[in-house]
Amino acid sequence: MHPMTLIDVLNFIKEAGLPKQLEASVTQLFEAIHQGHTAQHLSNEEADRWAKTLTNSELAALFAVNHDALQIRRHFAQESRVADALQKRSRLPTLTISVDPRELMPNADPSQTRAIVGAAKQHLAIVTGGPGTGKTSTAAAIVAAKRTLFERQPRIALIAPTGKAAVRLTESFQAAISTMPLVDLEPVLATTIHRQLKELDSADIVLIDEASMVSLDLFDRVLKSLADHAHLVLMGDPNQLASVEAGSILKVLTESNRLSHHCFELTQRHRIGGQATLAQLQDLCLSGDSEHFIQGLRDSGTFWEDNQRVDRLQSALINGYRHYFEGLQRTQTPVSPDFQCLTAISEGIGGRRMINHLVQGETQRLGLNGFGERLLITENQAGIGVFNGDIGTVVDCYDSPNPRVQFENLDQPLRKNQLGSVESAWAISIHRSQGSEYQSVFICLPEPITSQSGFKPSRELIYTALTRAKESIQLFATESMIAQAISQTTHRATCLDHFLNVS
Repeated sequence: MHPMTLIDVLNFIKEAGLPKQLEASVTQLFEAIHQGHTAQHLSNEEADRWAKTLTNSELAALFAVNHDALQIRRHFAQESRVADALQKRSRLPTLTISVDPRELMPNADPSQTRAIVGAAKQHLAIVTGGPGTGKTSTAAAIVAAKRTLFERQPRIALIAPTGKAAVRLTESFQAAISTMPLVDLEPVLATTIHRQLKELDSADIVLIDEASMVSLDLFDRVLKSLADHAHLVLMGDPNQLASVEAGSILKVLTESNRLSHHCFELTQRHRIGGQATLAQLQDLCLSGDSEHFIQGLRDSGTFWEDNQRVDRLQSALINGYRHYFEGLQRTQTPVSPDFQCLTAISEGIGGRRMINHLVQGETQRLGLNGFGERLLITENQAGIGVFNGDIGTVVDCYDSPNPRVQFENLDQPLRKNQLGSVESAWAISIHRSQGSEYQSVFICLPEPITSQSGFKPSRELIYTALTRAKESIQLFATESMIAQAISQTTHRATCLDHFLNVS
């Protein structure tokens, strides 16, 4: 049978005379997939009914039951392949590395030293940690240690889910390698996963940054592309939001007993400086302590508009972008702003569309005429080298016949009329901000415009927003919305953990 929509499946069940009770679990599964799950848990009675049905029905080509959970066949097959590929890599013999980690990272903390020594010996390594724990520096040291295993220069692939994350990875990785004078590694340019996917079969070492953003489908494609001998290093923060598409890869892998010897958590912050308040708020958020989080906000003097006043919202936004706008008025070459608004919803007060409209109005008042506007790509356009989530800057006024747009991951600007699906990026969703960092972040967590809204705030959502900031945050959210978000964690149903435990 070919892939079907929900309506197709429900009609097939009816026309084939199959038990009507199947319809409820099919509907629930399709809704669960829309929310990022890859499985729908069944009661014992439901599991028995499905097992009997799949034995004698064409539905077996579309669905599978696994550990009392219903899955579409595609997710069942993908999770099975991913687990099998990781198991094979995890069973490869431990290697002998003769490098002293102190030669690579003289100031490494104990958790970083353990990660360098342990991960360098494994064909599969998972390095996790929160902001400021030195994930990229540690991963660079791991790659440098692996260099000693090769007589020639190893082919290294640095990849990340978004263009912004790839730019950051290139800069951070190269900065870390430059402090290791004894290391013989050629410069490596990081790109998005999609751009290197077809070339991964020739890589000796593959490092994936921001692995929490990688969906099941994309991770399956990565693993299928790798050569058997390739070393794979995953890096990320499992406490952040999971991928927009179905799956929760990094979270499942770090919680798997089967892969515990391949997981290395970095525990010490190195990038706090004067941002102790920000670090404290991140920790309180992770702990689920909304009462002390809210008190910490009040004590810190952080700008917090908790009454949804539009005038206060507009004033804070304009002040946040003021330095960027003043720079545009002085120069012919825009630089990326050190401020970014992140929002949780699209419509209504504090939503993405409203904020983009407010800021756009200020640019018109200033007479910028499009110069310096931030544009977000909303669909992959591989032919011209831009992908969903990339942000570019308009470098000409809109008086020009065809304004140019510069992207950080491209050497030459593109013409605006080359870009298919774009929207203003004065405000972007918290999901899209993953892989990015800004000096200051304005977080909008407003009340949904209707009680029927499907929006569900979560601890992972607000934590992801908090960890995009390097120095300071501002908030537009009611106290009840903050408390609701911090008290609610997201758990995606999956069968990957079961597949990993299969011998």
